[in-house]
Amino acid sequence: MLFRRTVMIFFDAHCDILYTIDTPEKLFSNHHHWDAKRALQNGPFIQVFSLFEGSGNPEQTKHAMESQLQKAVKAEKMRPEMLKLIRTRADLEESLNQGPKTRVYGLIEAEGAEILGGSRSLSELDRLYEMGLRVLTLSWNYDNDVCDSVAGNNIHNGLSEFGRQVVKRAKELGVVIDVSHASDKTFEDAVCCGGPITASHSNARALCGHRRNLTDEQIKTIADLGGVIGINFCPDFLNHSGNADILDIIRHIEYISALAGMGCVGFGADLDGIDSLPAGISGVQDLGKIIEKLLQLNYSEEDVKNIAGGNFIRFMDQVLK
Repeated sequence: MLFRRTVMIFFDAHCDILYTIDTPEKLFSNHHHWDAKRALQNGPFIQVFSLFEGSGNPEQTKHAMESQLQKAVKAEKMRPEMLKLIRTRADLEESLNQGPKTRVYGLIEAEGAEILGGSRSLSELDRLYEMGLRVLTLSWNYDNDVCDSVAGNNIHNGLSEFGRQVVKRAKELGVVIDVSHASDKTFEDAVCCGGPITASHSNARALCGHRRNLTDEQIKTIADLGGVIGINFCPDFLNHSGNADILDIIRHIEYISALAGMGCVGFGADLDGIDSLPAGISGVQDLGKIIEKLLQLNYSEEDVKNIAGGNFIRFMDQVLK
């Protein structure tokens, strides 16, 4: 098994730094929430990098996403000792066998099926896979050709017919399906397509009733399918006051793990995709504070390692080819 290891490996399932920076070299050092230098202060680190554009214009969104993907590829070529993109299961395994604090390993995610363009052709998904896409978040805040968003107008009543084809082809390729931002009906339809799914940056709706969070039934369904939920650090998704702290993050970890098991929860912090952070968290370098608090609360070392990264690593090992 991949995770017979003694070193704690961090895995964060969602970060918008590629949208935030304007040049590839800033991926390694900047003044935003995330950079590679600070990520590695935690130890070995795997980061899912989101491709994002929020205009609502599909053509503009696709262009921006592909530009961000190229930014990540250029950064990898520029500093291979600091960054390697994971494209295969073998790359994932390599990331687990590195020494402490060597380089960040990254996965590329598109936050919205707008990246497929308007052709409604599965060959576009194949092309993007060859370019490095490994996670597809079905929607952001707009309905698209594939599905309805939780913030959209329900134009398809879930997945469109093309959307079902996209999900099927993604699973064949080894592209992770992410249901964060999806409408409840889109979630149901994605589940019916079979296989493990993730909600990369979503919390528990029972603790904070925001529509972006997951119902108890959705949480249990993701766990039953072998998927993982990444806890989002956005204060508005953590509690109703909008003023959150590390204990609010842990409340969602505790709730989800009590409901569906310790194996279905990890981090999906949404760094550089949110306007503010919980008290005590100023950037990626502070993830270790959550780990320290979990240990203080008598979580076992094994459970803490799995929350930090092991659960998402297991999940990715199931999906990647």
